[in-house]
Amino acid sequence: MFARSRKWIFSPNILAIVLILTMGTGTASRLQAQDADDARREKVLSAIKRAQEALKGRQNGDGSWNSGNLGRQYEVGVTGLVTLALLNSGLPADDPNVARGLAWLKRPGNDPERTYDIAMSIMALAAANDGSAVGKITRLAAKLEDGQNRGEDGGSWGYTKRDGRWDNSNTQFAILGLREAANVGIPIDRETWERAQDHFLKVQTGPVEAASGSGWDYTSSGSPYGSMTVAGIASLVITSEMLQKDQGIDAEGRIDCCGDEEDPAKEAIEAGIRWLARHFAVRANPGSGSWILYYLYGLERAGRFTGRRFFGDHDWYREGVDFLIEGQSARDGVWVSRTEPDELISTSLALLFLSKGLSPVVINKLKFGPRNPDTGEVTSDDWNTHPRDISNLVSHLSGLPNWPKLLNWQIVDLRTAADGEGLPALMQSPVQYISGTERLDAIQGRELELLRRYIAQGGFIFAVQNCGSAAFEEGMHDLVRRLFDGQYELRRLPATHDVYRSEFLFDTEVPPELWGVDFGCRTAIIYAPYDHACRWDKWSKHPPRGRPLAANTQIDKSIKIGTNVIAYATGRELWDTLNRPKILSPGEENQLNRGRLTIARLRHTGGWDTAPNALKRLQSALETVGIEAAATTPNLPANDPALFDYPLIYMHGRKNFQLSDEERTKLVQYLSNGGFLFADACCGAQQFDESFRQLMKELFDRDLERIPIENELYNPPLGYDIRQVQRRIPDTGAGASSLDQVMSLGEPILEGIQIDGKYVVVYSKYDISCALERQATTACAGYSTEDAVKIGVNFVIYGLFQ
Repeated sequence: MFARSRKWIFSPNILAIVLILTMGTGTASRLQAQDADDARREKVLSAIKRAQEALKGRQNGDGSWNSGNLGRQYEVGVTGLVTLALLNSGLPADDPNVARGLAWLKRPGNDPERTYDIAMSIMALAAANDGSAVGKITRLAAKLEDGQNRGEDGGSWGYTKRDGRWDNSNTQFAILGLREAANVGIPIDRETWERAQDHFLKVQTGPVEAASGSGWDYTSSGSPYGSMTVAGIASLVITSEMLQKDQGIDAEGRIDCCGDEEDPAKEAIEAGIRWLARHFAVRANPGSGSWILYYLYGLERAGRFTGRRFFGDHDWYREGVDFLIEGQSARDGVWVSRTEPDELISTSLALLFLSKGLSPVVINKLKFGPRNPDTGEVTSDDWNTHPRDISNLVSHLSGLPNWPKLLNWQIVDLRTAADGEGLPALMQSPVQYISGTERLDAIQGRELELLRRYIAQGGFIFAVQNCGSAAFEEGMHDLVRRLFDGQYELRRLPATHDVYRSEFLFDTEVPPELWGVDFGCRTAIIYAPYDHACRWDKWSKHPPRGRPLAANTQIDKSIKIGTNVIAYATGRELWDTLNRPKILSPGEENQLNRGRLTIARLRHTGGWDTAPNALKRLQSALETVGIEAAATTPNLPANDPALFDYPLIYMHGRKNFQLSDEERTKLVQYLSNGGFLFADACCGAQQFDESFRQLMKELFDRDLERIPIENELYNPPLGYDIRQVQRRIPDTGAGASSLDQVMSLGEPILEGIQIDGKYVVVYSKYDISCALERQATTACAGYSTEDAVKIGVNFVIYGLFQ
């Protein structure tokens, strides 16, 4: 298409013709089609906003909310519920409506006596993280404890203090209230938790070993149904969390990670999950014709507490979202149901489902291992040696400054993902977690390929050995070799690695031992040969009384290194459940390049392939401006005659490099005859930057010049306005965390070389490539991913026009 030794001239009209010719109908349809989650997310955000406005508009002048159906009978409970829903949906505690609601709840005269009211008041005050409310929360928690039934109905709660009645709904709310009180540091008597756990174990319907599962009903006098089954599941998860017995910790604080630890609630929880999977619905409360919104409120909690994305084959959040979006009032943004006519209560329950379920999924805990040939189910729980490890680690992250106050995690069956949804299943989270005591030989075929593709998409794998297992250690090294066809090996990370200062600062003399694999611009796999997961499993916001100090010290250190790994992997940049990063389409081997824009990559000795997927990401982004790029990207040295077949060449790296005399001569000829080179220094690498500047000086006998902001490069008709962009400036001062950074908003710093009034070289000394392929870390000096995409697109457009 392009003749050698001729100068290529692209006028705007010719470019328009090229764009039309290269836009196939497949591309047009892809540009018009919207991903299902993107569509859902926009609807969810709109629904949340409308529901917030509806609730705020119904607030009384004194800050309270009154139920239209219940009158002032449950004024405290309704006010607590609405305030909690507004807080969990993203409004801050100092929002005027929220602040008035909290102030009303804190009034001395508003001390409720009913279980629902007490629990909701505690949950709202605790969610506000207001230190001035601790005294009131303490008094309310004491009321709940005192109101728990004893004797035959021991462990349960009724509507009021020991009124001779009980039900699992009031009991669930009491447990939720006490959990939030415990989480703000208020001691709850261990016997209270024991009685509550014994209650839910006692009233579960049917044997827990039944293949069909067993659930709960309102008072154990009939058949189980959904809203009470999710209440039973969540309540037992809470009591198990609160009843850690420190088994395996001796008087000296030594921890035996792999002794038998009893959890009497485990089988009951699993039985409840099986029942729910078997009877799952979102358009009705399974087993009941009533209380659908109350059921969904509990369903979100059961799914989140147990790390389940699916109950059976049902994606509970997405199905629930679709149902709620359809049912929201188009006129005033509220929800009601046939048996839940109160707009305040129903809308608050729906808002809690939408907003809490939307919270970021920070870690996928991978389920893998040998499988039953008939059912396909994993036959061992080795992948889940420490069942509370990730749940506790994520809970710790949620309580840290600068992190979202509610983070989620979930279990992902690796084979189910590989055989079904594929890469999108893993892309829901920035981190995949692998642990166990056995070799990882079961990860083969499609499962192995899925992990390989996930890494190439900018994903991160965190692996932790359990129980000092040599088998897992060997298996992890072997897995890395198989993932990368022997091209990469696990290597011990140096004490200077950013992971040791990404959140907490570790002693550089003896940091915890971590191994890793550098892929592209960062470490993409980190492996811990020490059983930190065992310590996470025993972590609690408020350690049990009597636990030896040495044990707490171990647990604290393990929690901190786990936090650092997640901070390094994510940079605290987390996306919500429906906001997955766009997947880079793999090039199809048989896809024709005719009529498509082909960009060549320039090979050199300074890490020419440091960010191997950057160009793929840029090619994908070009579709948004109507340019369809070729599937293949030739990699050429500067002296390859084929270089003259391509209008654009791309270059990046991290290290020093030099070109031979022949390569320099050919590159000058290429650029002097209409070719265009765009380049960047990966992560602002000084070595590459120095070499690139020297090369330009040798080629053109002049230095790179700053491209003025008035140049068409910054705001082309078919591209993006990049006159203001975000650039990451890491803090490299002594003692700084590697997450300490400044995001500067301003003009991009772009330089170039001109021939005949047009730039034939455009260069960024700040990173674009690593950001393009989502491999940049917070210590990487460069542009945000969103702006790196826009800058790259503008480079291509400018190169085609010149």
